[in-house]
Formats: sequence, C-alpha cells, structure tokens
Amino acid sequence: MSKDARLDSLQRQHKQLEEDIERSRNDLSSDSLDTWTLKRKKLSIKQQMSDLQQQASL
Repeated sequence: MSKDARLDSLQRQHKQLEEDIERSRNDLSSDSLDTWTLKRKKLSIKQQMSDLQQQASL
C-alpha cells in the first residue's frame, strides 16, 4: 500500500472514530471506558498519520 493510500485509509478511520466517540458520548447506556477506548484508538491513528506525513516530507 502506498503512503498516500495508507494516509487516506487512516483519515477515514480517524473520521469514523470521531463519529463513534460522539455517538458514545450521547448514548446514556455507554460507559466512559468505551469512550476512552475509542479516544485512545483515535489518538493512535492520529500519531500514525503524523508519522506518515513526516516521512512524506523527507
């Protein structure tokens, strides 16, 4: 997978997680651990995107 394709995939995952986090926050039956887990995944993806962007600029 090329860097551009990987970055696009990560961006889609990041956007989906953002939507999932918002749904989790609004869902009264959801607990904070669920939201926390989603946020951690989102942060990890953001870091991967940053790393790829840095590699592309080198």
